[in-house]
Amino acid sequence: MTPPAIEVEALAKTFGNVPVLRGITAAIPAGAMTAIVGPSGCGKSTMLFCLAGLERPTDGRVTVLGHDLSRLSARAVARLYRDRIGFVFQTYNLIPSLSARENVVLPRRLAGGRVDLAAADALLAEMGLGDRQRVGAALLSSGEQQRVALARVLATDAGLVFADEPTGALDTHTAAVVLGRLRTLADGSKTVVMVTHDLDAASLADHVLVMRDGRLSAALSGPSADEIRRAMVPGGAPLVRGSR
Repeated sequence: MTPPAIEVEALAKTFGNVPVLRGITAAIPAGAMTAIVGPSGCGKSTMLFCLAGLERPTDGRVTVLGHDLSRLSARAVARLYRDRIGFVFQTYNLIPSLSARENVVLPRRLAGGRVDLAAADALLAEMGLGDRQRVGAALLSSGEQQRVALARVLATDAGLVFADEPTGALDTHTAAVVLGRLRTLADGSKTVVMVTHDLDAASLADHVLVMRDGRLSAALSGPSADEIRRAMVPGGAPLVRGSR
């Protein structure tokens, strides 16, 4: 049996005196797409950052790809990212002075790996940016920057990809392209963990974790958008539900 890509046990996070995550225990399957949903302020982005090792939990344990993050140094976490993990940030995290193409190949360049400009251009073309490779990131629209950020992660061939609201700044057509590419990653045996407010996007996932008030309120398998919507209503769904 394949072990989970991520396991969390009694995960808690407090900012100042404000509890944001309140003892979450869950497992994220490997080789599948998992969406995390919930109302604004429920803690879903904080949970994603804790799962990814970008936030240290106040309490509890996070195990990623067999590594207990609490036992890893900052350098070891950076190495894990370099070799096995990608993150599509809601704020893009591009280098404004670099072109779209240069941003895509940057992780490979920093890691001392082989830089394939033709492959980077092909990824940008796939994202609908075939005529924007040489344009500086600062001159790109927010939607274009989001697509460059996704292409950058795809170029690393990471086995585990985190995405924080990857379609938040995109039009319907481009959002479908991005979601389709994330879905393809999971279909190809990679693991995708996505936070989204878009329930239609979440319904593309194999598994959906529903959060409310810093807690996991439901865990669904293969749900429709309507089933996710019902699960987000207090008392609207059992804790575990498999629909297909």
